[in-house]
Amino acid sequence: MLPRSRAGLAGALLHLAILGYVVTLILSGRDADWPMYWLIFLAFDFPVSLGVMPVTWLVPAASGGPLSDVANFWWPLAYHGIVGTAWWYIVGWAIARKIESARTARGRNRNG
Repeated sequence: MLPRSRAGLAGALLHLAILGYVVTLILSGRDADWPMYWLIFLAFDFPVSLGVMPVTWLVPAASGGPLSDVANFWWPLAYHGIVGTAWWYIVGWAIARKIESARTARGRNRNG
């Protein structure tokens, strides 16, 4: 289990905010290509986003819209909501750890 991290929490919350915005765009729009909105997360959540690809790319969009489409709406939402958010927590935690390590090393060099 990862320790608590403010930077990790910030990364996870930012990810959830962007995810919420994309879901709002999907649900409020009448665009027939709404599954393409998930492509932003292909790059944003890379490399963990590759796990969502087999289901979403093999199954065509349902004709009833996003709320009736498990493979192209609910699956990416759940995957990016859980795995993608965890990924950004880990990224934020790792960045904070690296910065803290660099500060500690710099402090040792000044005192040594």
